[in-house]
Amino acid sequence: MQQNQNSRKKQQPTDWVKYSAMGFQMAAIIGIGTFAGIKTDAWLGFTKIPIFTLAFALLSVFAALWYFVKDFLKKK
Repeated sequence: MQQNQNSRKKQQPTDWVKYSAMGFQMAAIIGIGTFAGIKTDAWLGFTKIPIFTLAFALLSVFAALWYFVKDFLKKK
């Protein structure tokens, strides 16, 4: 009985750390994608409508969600 309580206490912080790390990974993927879009727009000279910034930001959001769902389903 006491061993089950000890294992639960040890498991809770690892879950919290795992999911917060996944949040930081999602933020990094989105940030890198948006930064790449900004640099591509600057390199190509798109100043009025930042086409690549919008496209890379949206693609990176979908990539981050896909990575999160894939990792979440794999852990279960």
